[in-house]
Amino acid sequence: MTTWFHTAILATSIAATVAVGLASAAAYNDGRYPIAKKSDRLIAVADRSGSPEVTIEKRSDGKSILIRVPAPVIE
Repeated sequence: MTTWFHTAILATSIAATVAVGLASAAAYNDGRYPIAKKSDRLIAVADRSGSPEVTIEKRSDGKSILIRVPAPVIE
């Protein structure tokens, strides 16, 4: 029973390691660029609904926080 249990843990660890390796290789294997871009991977699309909101972006090392707030009304 102990051997079976440890074999299952080892197999799961190896499968997870291979999966993470393949995902990392896919991220770095872009046809247009030889290595992964060092920028945000999130593509921003402009909202055309005409809502009166403003997007504020706060950047720090490794993360970007977007906040949508109501736009001031100028009359």
